[in-house]
Amino acid sequence: MAKILIIDDEENIRRSLKSALERRKHSVVTAEDFKAGEKLSDADFDIIFLDVFLPDGNGIDLLKKMLKTNKDRTVVMISGHADIDTAVRAIQAGAYDFIEKPISLDRVLITLDKATEKSRLTDEKEKLSSIIYGELIGNSKQIKKLKSDIAKSAPKTSRFLILGENGTGKELVAHMIHQNSRHKNGSFVTVNCAAMPKDLVESELFGHTAGAFTGATKSRKGRFLEADGGSIFLDEISEMSPAAQAKILRVIESSEITAVGGDRSMTVDCNIIAASNRDLNKMVAENKFRQDLLYRLNVVQFEIPPLRERKNDIGLLAEYFLRRFANETGGEPKTLSDEAMDILKDFNFPGNVRELKNIMERANIYCEKSVIGASDLSLYLPQGKMAAGPDLKTAAENFEIDYIKSALYKSDGNVTEAARRLGIERSHLYKKMNKYGIR
Repeated sequence: MAKILIIDDEENIRRSLKSALERRKHSVVTAEDFKAGEKLSDADFDIIFLDVFLPDGNGIDLLKKMLKTNKDRTVVMISGHADIDTAVRAIQAGAYDFIEKPISLDRVLITLDKATEKSRLTDEKEKLSSIIYGELIGNSKQIKKLKSDIAKSAPKTSRFLILGENGTGKELVAHMIHQNSRHKNGSFVTVNCAAMPKDLVESELFGHTAGAFTGATKSRKGRFLEADGGSIFLDEISEMSPAAQAKILRVIESSEITAVGGDRSMTVDCNIIAASNRDLNKMVAENKFRQDLLYRLNVVQFEIPPLRERKNDIGLLAEYFLRRFANETGGEPKTLSDEAMDILKDFNFPGNVRELKNIMERANIYCEKSVIGASDLSLYLPQGKMAAGPDLKTAAENFEIDYIKSALYKSDGNVTEAARRLGIERSHLYKKMNKYGIR
């Protein structure tokens, strides 16, 4: 069922469309002029049918106002004075479609089906994007400022530098920049600069023609062309060789690339987002990174704080990860006891958010209780964090329990296979499972 708004000054059109669409179980609201339509335009409608000529204003002006507050609105323009120029202006202003009067119900239904499908695919894309890339979780001042800075700057420029320790979420921030930029509808292309073979950097980034070098049996598109109209994320750019840095600098300055073996330049227009976990200014001083490239990249800089500097966000992140893992497996989300939460907040997380995520994932897999306690959590924290933990006998038993559960998990619950992995007899494993209450 779709929620539909019809804005038209002809009562018979409003009445007949409303009746026909409501018979098909849709929810329909109508408005007779510009002013009435404007009052309803902020409501959440799946599709709006809007007349071009209204008694108190121009429908295309109302269309622009609607899209200014919500650029993803689906608005279909209708007119009894249709001409090519009006239709073109409506589409250029952002209309989804244009229907001439007298209105054909079949045409309306076809347009409605297409618009509904478009909306569904958009929602699925947003949900999938959230699942894949996650969210920047936190209520700390640092995270609130980071989110605000991204929203303000991403639409206004195309050069960004992200700094932060390993595990802080640099790629997540890069995706947020992409989603807030004018290139958000293009591709997001990731390049791991540390993993690129030095002799293939140019081919990887700019592509090559067939026969350009030994083994180049066919032409290949480079990463910059793949990112044209979107964003290219140069992760760990500090690991690039000086020669590769020079090539990146040339692209930034000219917005042009030339494939290896090619004889013509191609223009590219994309966001260039670089990231590093190293001090690039220090590398410049040591002649390990080009100063002119740093200046070009550092139009807008985002620095992600380590998790130890925003400890108030640890609880939010831990609960978010437990909910996310439960959604992925179809179970009920586990919770953390107050004691377990205190242990988390007292830990410095050298691996940052990535380490917290891994700890929560292990706890979600192996802890069979609905509430994860302090003793459960201690199993998954690095050694040296158990000063207030259990005594040696209890710690040894906890380790044995965890080890047995791990073997059973890896064996898909097959006790014979788990016993083989553990190097003990199956009967011995059954005894231990009964002792510890392991199902």
